[in-house]
Amino acid sequence: MKVSVFIATSLDGFIAREDDSLDWLDQANKTVPAREDCGYAAFMSSVDLLVMGRGTYEKVLTCGE
Repeated sequence: MKVSVFIATSLDGFIAREDDSLDWLDQANKTVPAREDCGYAAFMSSVDLLVMGRGTYEKVLTCGE
């Protein structure tokens, strides 16, 4: 079995701030060219199953497309 992870983390190793804010990620995304997915589509085409925690799922629902 192979397990892979695709995750955005800050340089100091955090995913979100203590208050669960992802504002740092919004700022980082401003430096990425439009339509750049940073390898996400290629990653998703290489996996058979996606496992996501409830908190992450609920956060993703607030992000739009």
